[in-house]
Amino acid sequence: MNIEQHWEQLFGYLPIDGISMHGTWTVYSPEKQIIKSAQGIRNLRPNADKTVITHTNQFPSPDGSKVEKQWQIPKETSNLADGLLHPADPSKRALALMDYGSSCWIPKKLESGRGFSVELFLKHEDWNTSIGSIYSETGDLEKILYMREYLNSFPEIVTDGEVTNLPGNWLGQKKSITHDLQLLATEEINQLVLDPTLGNNETFHLPDGVVVNIPKKLNLGAGFEIIAGKLVAENKYKRLTAKYDNSGAFTMLISEEFAKLG
Repeated sequence: MNIEQHWEQLFGYLPIDGISMHGTWTVYSPEKQIIKSAQGIRNLRPNADKTVITHTNQFPSPDGSKVEKQWQIPKETSNLADGLLHPADPSKRALALMDYGSSCWIPKKLESGRGFSVELFLKHEDWNTSIGSIYSETGDLEKILYMREYLNSFPEIVTDGEVTNLPGNWLGQKKSITHDLQLLATEEINQLVLDPTLGNNETFHLPDGVVVNIPKKLNLGAGFEIIAGKLVAENKYKRLTAKYDNSGAFTMLISEEFAKLG
Protein backbone atom coordinates (compact mmCIF):
# COMPACT_ATOMS: atom_id res chain seq x y z
CA MET A 1 0.00 0.00 0.00
CA ASN A 2 1.41 3.41 -0.92
CA ILE A 3 0.99 6.48 1.28
CA GLU A 4 -1.82 7.91 -0.88
CA GLN A 5 -3.83 4.71 -0.40
CA HIS A 6 -3.09 4.71 3.31
CA TRP A 7 -4.35 8.29 3.73
CA GLU A 8 -7.53 7.20 1.98
CA GLN A 9 -7.83 4.22 4.33
CA LEU A 10 -7.54 6.54 7.31
CA PHE A 11 -9.77 9.42 6.21
CA GLY A 12 -11.48 8.65 2.90
CA TYR A 13 -14.72 7.65 4.65
CA LEU A 14 -15.11 11.07 6.33
CA PRO A 15 -18.03 13.20 5.06
CA ILE A 16 -17.17 16.83 4.38
CA ASP A 17 -19.01 17.94 7.53
CA GLY A 18 -17.01 15.43 9.58
CA ILE A 19 -18.05 12.93 12.22
CA SER A 20 -18.43 13.07 15.99
CA MET A 21 -18.00 9.98 18.12
CA HIS A 22 -19.78 10.37 21.48
CA GLY A 23 -18.84 8.02 24.26
CA THR A 24 -17.90 7.08 27.77
CA TRP A 25 -14.19 7.06 28.59
CA THR A 26 -13.41 4.70 31.48
CA VAL A 27 -9.96 4.24 33.04
CA TYR A 28 -9.14 0.94 34.76
CA SER A 29 -6.24 0.14 37.05
CA PRO A 30 -4.12 -3.01 36.48
CA GLU A 31 -6.31 -4.57 39.19
CA LYS A 32 -9.37 -3.79 37.03
CA GLN A 33 -10.69 -1.14 39.41
CA ILE A 34 -12.36 1.90 37.83
CA ILE A 35 -10.15 4.95 38.40
CA LYS A 36 -12.47 7.39 36.65
CA SER A 37 -15.19 7.54 34.02
CA ALA A 38 -16.41 10.53 32.01
CA GLN A 39 -18.08 11.45 28.75
CA GLY A 40 -15.96 12.46 25.78
CA ILE A 41 -16.53 13.51 22.17
CA ARG A 42 -14.03 13.00 19.35
CA ASN A 43 -14.57 15.09 16.22
CA LEU A 44 -12.81 14.51 12.90
CA ARG A 45 -13.45 17.15 10.26
CA PRO A 46 -11.70 17.42 6.85
CA ASN A 47 -11.18 20.51 4.76
CA ALA A 48 -12.75 20.64 1.29
CA ASP A 49 -10.16 18.46 -0.47
CA LYS A 50 -9.38 16.26 2.57
CA THR A 51 -5.78 17.41 2.80
CA VAL A 52 -6.10 18.70 6.37
CA ILE A 53 -7.99 16.90 9.14
CA THR A 54 -8.98 18.75 12.31
CA HIS A 55 -9.15 16.44 15.33
CA THR A 56 -10.97 17.84 18.35
CA ASN A 57 -11.53 16.13 21.71
CA GLN A 58 -14.28 17.61 23.89
CA PHE A 59 -15.11 16.77 27.49
CA PRO A 60 -18.56 18.03 28.62
CA SER A 61 -19.05 19.21 32.21
CA PRO A 62 -22.31 19.11 34.21
CA ASP A 63 -22.54 22.92 34.01
CA GLY A 64 -22.76 22.75 30.21
CA SER A 65 -19.20 23.88 29.50
CA LYS A 66 -16.67 21.81 27.55
CA VAL A 67 -12.94 21.36 27.93
CA GLU A 68 -11.46 21.09 24.44
CA LYS A 69 -8.19 19.93 22.85
CA GLN A 70 -7.57 20.32 19.13
CA TRP A 71 -4.94 19.17 16.61
CA GLN A 72 -4.40 19.74 12.91
CA ILE A 73 -3.32 16.78 10.76
CA PRO A 74 -1.96 18.14 7.44
CA LYS A 75 -1.48 15.51 4.75
CA GLU A 76 1.65 17.17 3.37
CA THR A 77 3.70 16.74 6.55
CA SER A 78 1.86 13.94 8.41
CA ASN A 79 1.33 11.29 5.72
CA LEU A 80 4.56 9.27 5.90
CA ALA A 81 5.91 5.98 4.59
CA ASP A 82 5.69 4.43 8.08
CA GLY A 83 2.19 5.67 8.90
CA LEU A 84 0.46 8.86 9.97
CA LEU A 85 2.48 11.19 12.19
CA HIS A 86 0.72 11.87 15.49
CA PRO A 87 0.04 15.64 15.68
CA ALA A 88 0.87 15.80 19.39
CA ASP A 89 3.62 13.15 19.58
CA PRO A 90 6.10 12.67 16.69
CA SER A 91 7.18 9.30 18.12
CA LYS A 92 3.75 7.82 17.30
CA ARG A 93 2.10 6.66 14.09
CA ALA A 94 -1.41 5.68 13.02
CA LEU A 95 -1.98 2.70 10.72
CA ALA A 96 -5.19 1.45 9.15
CA LEU A 97 -6.13 -1.79 7.43
CA MET A 98 -9.69 -0.89 6.41
CA ASP A 99 -10.81 2.69 6.92
CA TYR A 100 -11.69 3.48 10.53
CA GLY A 101 -12.65 -0.12 11.22
CA SER A 102 -9.22 -1.57 12.03
CA SER A 103 -6.70 1.05 13.01
CA CYS A 104 -4.32 2.09 15.76
CA TRP A 105 -2.10 4.75 17.27
CA ILE A 106 1.21 3.14 18.19
CA PRO A 107 4.69 4.23 19.34
CA LYS A 108 7.31 3.39 16.74
CA LYS A 109 9.52 1.89 19.44
CA LEU A 110 9.66 1.02 23.12
CA GLU A 111 12.39 3.20 24.66
CA SER A 112 13.98 2.90 28.07
CA GLY A 113 12.83 5.56 30.54
CA ARG A 114 9.91 6.71 28.40
CA GLY A 115 6.18 6.08 28.81
CA PHE A 116 4.50 3.84 26.25
CA SER A 117 0.88 3.60 25.10
CA VAL A 118 -0.96 1.83 22.30
CA GLU A 119 -4.54 2.61 21.24
CA LEU A 120 -6.49 0.05 19.19
CA PHE A 121 -9.76 0.90 17.41
CA LEU A 122 -12.45 -1.70 16.75
CA LYS A 123 -15.44 -0.43 14.77
CA HIS A 124 -18.77 -2.15 14.15
CA GLU A 125 -21.56 -0.31 12.32
CA ASP A 126 -22.02 3.04 14.15
CA TRP A 127 -20.10 1.91 17.23
CA ASN A 128 -16.41 2.26 17.96
CA THR A 129 -14.51 0.53 20.75
CA SER A 130 -11.15 2.04 21.61
CA ILE A 131 -8.71 0.34 23.99
CA GLY A 132 -5.65 2.18 25.28
CA SER A 133 -2.89 0.22 27.05
CA ILE A 134 -0.76 2.68 29.00
CA TYR A 135 2.64 1.92 30.55
CA SER A 136 4.90 3.92 32.86
CA GLU A 137 8.51 4.97 32.21
CA THR A 138 9.63 1.76 33.95
CA GLY A 139 7.56 -0.43 31.59
CA ASP A 140 4.91 -1.32 34.17
CA LEU A 141 1.26 -1.42 33.14
CA GLU A 142 -0.25 1.76 34.58
CA LYS A 143 -3.85 1.77 33.33
CA ILE A 144 -6.25 0.64 30.62
CA LEU A 145 -8.47 3.17 28.87
CA TYR A 146 -11.74 1.81 27.49
CA MET A 147 -13.86 4.04 25.26
CA ARG A 148 -17.27 2.96 23.96
CA GLU A 149 -18.37 5.48 21.33
CA TYR A 150 -21.38 6.00 19.10
CA LEU A 151 -21.74 8.10 15.95
CA ASN A 152 -23.07 11.67 16.39
CA SER A 153 -24.88 11.27 19.73
CA PHE A 154 -24.48 9.84 23.21
CA PRO A 155 -26.17 6.43 23.21
CA GLU A 156 -28.23 4.90 25.92
CA ILE A 157 -25.73 2.23 26.91
CA VAL A 158 -26.92 -1.02 28.42
CA THR A 159 -23.81 -2.67 29.80
CA ASP A 160 -23.39 -6.30 28.82
CA GLY A 161 -21.40 -8.79 30.84
CA GLU A 162 -17.86 -10.04 30.45
CA VAL A 163 -16.95 -12.73 27.92
CA THR A 164 -14.68 -15.43 29.30
CA ASN A 165 -15.30 -18.09 26.66
CA LEU A 166 -16.89 -18.35 23.24
CA PRO A 167 -18.12 -21.90 22.64
CA GLY A 168 -19.01 -23.22 19.22
CA ASN A 169 -17.24 -23.22 15.88
CA TRP A 170 -15.72 -19.95 14.69
CA LEU A 171 -14.06 -19.17 11.36
CA GLY A 172 -11.83 -16.13 11.00
CA GLN A 173 -9.82 -14.07 8.55
CA LYS A 174 -6.52 -12.46 9.42
CA LYS A 175 -5.18 -9.36 7.66
CA SER A 176 -1.87 -7.67 8.43
CA ILE A 177 -0.07 -4.43 7.59
CA THR A 178 3.64 -4.01 8.33
CA HIS A 179 5.45 -1.01 9.81
CA ASP A 180 6.20 0.21 6.27
CA LEU A 181 2.59 -0.15 5.04
CA GLN A 182 2.99 -3.46 3.22
CA LEU A 183 -0.16 -5.59 3.16
CA LEU A 184 0.35 -9.31 3.75
CA ALA A 185 -1.75 -12.07 2.21
CA THR A 186 -5.05 -12.76 4.00
CA GLU A 187 -5.00 -15.93 6.12
CA GLU A 188 -7.86 -18.15 7.27
CA ILE A 189 -8.18 -19.05 10.97
CA ASN A 190 -10.23 -22.08 11.92
CA GLN A 191 -10.17 -21.63 15.70
CA LEU A 192 -10.96 -18.73 18.04
CA VAL A 193 -8.79 -18.62 21.17
CA LEU A 194 -9.56 -15.67 23.47
CA ASP A 195 -5.92 -15.52 24.63
CA PRO A 196 -3.81 -16.01 21.51
CA THR A 197 -0.62 -15.58 23.61
CA LEU A 198 -1.53 -18.76 25.56
CA GLY A 199 -0.77 -17.19 28.93
CA ASN A 200 2.25 -15.06 28.00
CA ASN A 201 0.09 -11.94 28.43
CA GLU A 202 -2.31 -11.02 31.19
CA THR A 203 -5.96 -11.28 30.10
CA PHE A 204 -8.46 -8.63 31.21
CA HIS A 205 -12.16 -9.35 30.69
CA LEU A 206 -13.98 -6.01 30.57
CA PRO A 207 -17.72 -5.27 30.25
CA ASP A 208 -19.51 -5.45 26.89
CA GLY A 209 -17.57 -8.43 25.63
CA VAL A 210 -14.16 -6.72 25.56
CA VAL A 211 -11.07 -8.91 26.03
CA VAL A 212 -7.64 -7.30 26.44
CA ASN A 213 -4.45 -9.42 26.29
CA ILE A 214 -1.44 -7.34 27.31
CA PRO A 215 1.82 -7.75 29.26
CA LYS A 216 1.87 -6.52 32.85
CA LYS A 217 5.42 -5.27 32.19
CA LEU A 218 7.37 -4.41 29.03
CA ASN A 219 11.08 -5.21 28.80
CA LEU A 220 13.60 -4.24 26.15
CA GLY A 221 15.12 -7.32 24.57
CA ALA A 222 11.86 -9.27 24.54
CA GLY A 223 9.24 -9.06 21.81
CA PHE A 224 5.63 -8.49 22.86
CA GLU A 225 2.06 -8.08 21.61
CA ILE A 226 -0.67 -5.61 22.61
CA ILE A 227 -4.08 -7.19 21.86
CA ALA A 228 -7.69 -6.07 22.17
CA GLY A 229 -10.83 -7.87 21.02
CA LYS A 230 -14.58 -7.49 21.30
CA LEU A 231 -17.70 -9.56 20.72
CA VAL A 232 -19.35 -6.95 18.50
CA ALA A 233 -22.41 -9.12 17.78
CA GLU A 234 -23.69 -12.48 18.99
CA ASN A 235 -21.96 -14.20 16.08
CA LYS A 236 -19.04 -11.85 15.37
CA TYR A 237 -15.75 -11.23 17.20
CA LYS A 238 -13.11 -8.68 16.17
CA ARG A 239 -9.54 -8.43 17.39
CA LEU A 240 -6.48 -6.23 16.76
CA THR A 241 -2.85 -6.98 17.60
CA ALA A 242 0.12 -4.60 17.61
CA LYS A 243 3.36 -6.61 17.40
CA TYR A 244 6.80 -5.47 18.58
CA ASP A 245 10.10 -7.29 18.05
CA ASN A 246 13.00 -7.98 20.45
CA SER A 247 14.50 -4.53 19.84
CA GLY A 248 11.22 -2.90 20.91
CA ALA A 249 10.36 -1.78 17.36
CA PHE A 250 6.80 -1.96 16.01
CA THR A 251 6.56 -4.54 13.23
CA MET A 252 2.91 -4.95 12.23
CA LEU A 253 -0.79 -4.47 12.94
CA ILE A 254 -2.97 -7.57 12.66
CA SER A 255 -6.75 -7.52 12.24
CA GLU A 256 -8.82 -10.66 12.84
CA GLU A 257 -12.55 -11.04 12.25
CA PHE A 258 -14.35 -14.20 13.34
CA ALA A 259 -17.85 -15.38 12.46
CA LYS A 260 -19.66 -18.12 14.35
CA LEU A 261 -20.74 -21.01 12.19
CA GLY A 262 -24.21 -22.51 12.38
